[in-house]
Amino acid sequence: MMKMKTIVRKFLGYFIFVDSLVIAFSFFMQGGWLLNTQIAFFCSLLITLATFVSYQKLVERRVEAGAYGEEKDVLKKYEDPHDLYDDEEEQEAQSEAEVKEHKKIGFRESFRNLTQSYKGALSPYRLGAYGVLFLTILALIRHEALEPIAFFVGLSIVPLSSLFLGNKGLK
Repeated sequence: MMKMKTIVRKFLGYFIFVDSLVIAFSFFMQGGWLLNTQIAFFCSLLITLATFVSYQKLVERRVEAGAYGEEKDVLKKYEDPHDLYDDEEEQEAQSEAEVKEHKKIGFRESFRNLTQSYKGALSPYRLGAYGVLFLTILALIRHEALEPIAFFVGLSIVPLSSLFLGNKGLK
C-alpha cells in the first residue's frame, strides 16, 4: 500500500502537469485567461488540500478515541451488517418486517455518520479555503478581470484530474 505522502505527491505532480497544459493554452487566448486559470487553479488546489487535511485530522482523532476497533473486515460490517451474503449459511427470504428494520438501521447509521463527520465538512481549513475562493471572485469582479469560462477551466483542473487519475489508478 502506498503511503499517504506518496499519493499526495503523485496527485500534485499530475495537477501541475495538467496546469502546465492549461498555461500553454492560455498563452494563445486573448485577455486575462492566464490570470483567471491560475487563480482558479490555486483556489481549487487550496480547497482540495484543506479538505484532505481536515478529514485526515478527523480520522486521526477518531482512531485515537478508539472509534475503530481491531475488527479485520470493517468494510464487511457496513456492506453486510446481518451476514446475509455469507457463503456458509443458507440464505432465507426476509419478511417485510426485517426489510423495514434494516432500512431503519441504515437510516440511523447514515445519520450517525453525518453527525460524526460534520466536523470535517465544516472545518476551519475548508471554510477558509472557500472564503479565499469567494474573495478572489469578488476581487476579479471588482477589477473587471473575471472571465467566467477561463475561471471555470482553472477551477476544474483539480477535480477532473483527480477523477482521471483515480480511474486510471495510482500504479
